[in-house]
Amino acid sequence: MCKKILVLFAAVLLSLSSTSLAFAHGDVVSSSPAADSTLIAAPTKISIEFDGKLQTIGNAQVNSITVTDNHGQIISNPQSVVDGTKISNRLLLTDVTGLVSVHYRIVSEDGHPVEGDYSFRVGETPMLTSAQSEDIAEADAGISEEKGSNLLVNAGGVIIILTLLFFIIKRFKK
Repeated sequence: MCKKILVLFAAVLLSLSSTSLAFAHGDVVSSSPAADSTLIAAPTKISIEFDGKLQTIGNAQVNSITVTDNHGQIISNPQSVVDGTKISNRLLLTDVTGLVSVHYRIVSEDGHPVEGDYSFRVGETPMLTSAQSEDIAEADAGISEEKGSNLLVNAGGVIIILTLLFFIIKRFKK
């Protein structure tokens, strides 16, 4: 009886330790320029770093960054460059102003494609607002909404596993 409980407990611990790996799908670690930033002049290069190595398949373009100006015109090079965990692309036009949108599509090391968008502004005097100050303070403190959602999913998984463990042990006692 005790041996069965120990085996079951070991299985629960193993499943709990692997839950965080199941949710690793190429999260953005940093970007340059940063999302929601305001720049005086347009950058010449956009780069995004992810939490894991990006997959490359020969010469196939499976990872890309596309940058558009506030009129929807593509202003980036058609070819993006991948270097380990980072992808970058050069801007063909840098005399833009207004909202600049960045769209990325990558294939993370676990094989899952990930797409996302962010934007920044060009041609305006940068100002630090209180909302931006809070975001910066949270980033410095290591607080992230994304990590919180994974914590919630992991906590839900733990509750389900512990409930199952409770009913299994209760059944063995009968």
